[in-house]
Amino acid sequence: KGGGGGILYVLGFPILILMIVVGALKATTPGENNPNCPAEPNLPWFLLTGGVGITFLLLVRIGLNNLMHCMKNYLKCCHDVAGCFCEFSCNLIYDILVMVMMVMWMITVTWWVFRHKVGPSKLYTVIGRENLDLFRASIGDNDTIHDIQFTDPLSESYCDHLLFMVAFVLLSFGWIVLTGALIVFIADKIFNKIVC
Repeated sequence: KGGGGGILYVLGFPILILMIVVGALKATTPGENNPNCPAEPNLPWFLLTGGVGITFLLLVRIGLNNLMHCMKNYLKCCHDVAGCFCEFSCNLIYDILVMVMMVMWMITVTWWVFRHKVGPSKLYTVIGRENLDLFRASIGDNDTIHDIQFTDPLSESYCDHLLFMVAFVLLSFGWIVLTGALIVFIADKIFNKIVC
């Protein structure tokens, strides 16, 4: 398939592989102290689970797309119009569910990573102490927010520079890719599938 969907896959898979590799290299057993990032010990697991999970969802999407294409083009049971609507409906439902899951994952992980990049004093200044404390209590966040640093591995505010920056940059880039995917998704569904 040409167009935006293929471009997003080409952009997406290298990013996902990077997430998996860096997460796997820096991970320790869940729940244990992580010398690679005491400030956010589960950061490698965010990368690892996100990379594996999104890779799986993209591979399922490719398989679903191929299956719907074969059903539409090669099976006698699918009339031209019915086949088009069948393909449109299955892909649309799957795409919406995946987008919702990805946005929920990215919102959660963005909070866990970006709060350390911004730091507690700036968060309290911008959001206000009471508002931030209420927000953190509502999501069950009772961890310390650190001013992240990359030089003193013995400090609680330390995080491995590569680990943290991969997470930070990929989340930032992930929001751009997700926005692009949403635009391609809407354009594809409106301009491509409705007119078959």
